Amino acid sequence: MQNNQNKTVLRLTESGILLAIGILIDTFLKFDATWAYGGSITLCSMLPLVIIAYKYGAGWGCLAGLAHGLITMMISGGRAGGLAAMIEENGGIKLFLLIMLFDYILAFTSIGLAGFAPRFCKTQVSSVAVGSLIGLFARYICHTLSGFLFFGDYAEWFFGEQVPWGGWFLSTFHGKALSLVYSIVYNGLYMIPEMILTAVVGGILAKALSKQIAANRTNIAPKALRNA
Repeated sequence: MQNNQNKTVLRLTESGILLAIGILIDTFLKFDATWAYGGSITLCSMLPLVIIAYKYGAGWGCLAGLAHGLITMMISGGRAGGLAAMIEENGGIKLFLLIMLFDYILAFTSIGLAGFAPRFCKTQVSSVAVGSLIGLFARYICHTLSGFLFFGDYAEWFFGEQVPWGGWFLSTFHGKALSLVYSIVYNGLYMIPEMILTAVVGGILAKALSKQIAANRTNIAPKALRNA
């Protein structure tokens, strides 16, 4: 009983520290896209969530991602001048709640899906690297859906004024198709670099800090091999 309590305390402590590191990176070590109404490339702010999911499983990783999303949402609200200002900026309470659902709650919660990587990856390095790709791609999908559903009207402005080669998109796609392509491109411009960077750095750290990351791990897949 005491041993289980100690493990729970350790899990909460480790997760809290990693979550705090991710929030700090997301807040201070990022490069905002100059064209963007939201979206930025950070110095691997999602990697702590990936590590949590790798160590303790997808369920725990999703909870950590949800916490990250809620905290980030509150920080964004403070920067925007408060909740009332965010609601007004996003077109009313209903639209605001839907945007927050996709861009914060679902987007960051989905990072926890990285915890499924050890089920088919044989080493710690590959689990963290592939888990990073899985988790961040899931987040990319959430942002893309949000952009398509709620920000599609910006497509002509984006391709017409912000992208040098946007004329081809405007002449090739129209209506809903243009909105979807806009969201895929817009969100991909910051999510794809972030995805690749996180996978590369995650793999390197998983190799360099193999014992520290593997310590107290509970997310053990059947027939998983020892860490690389």
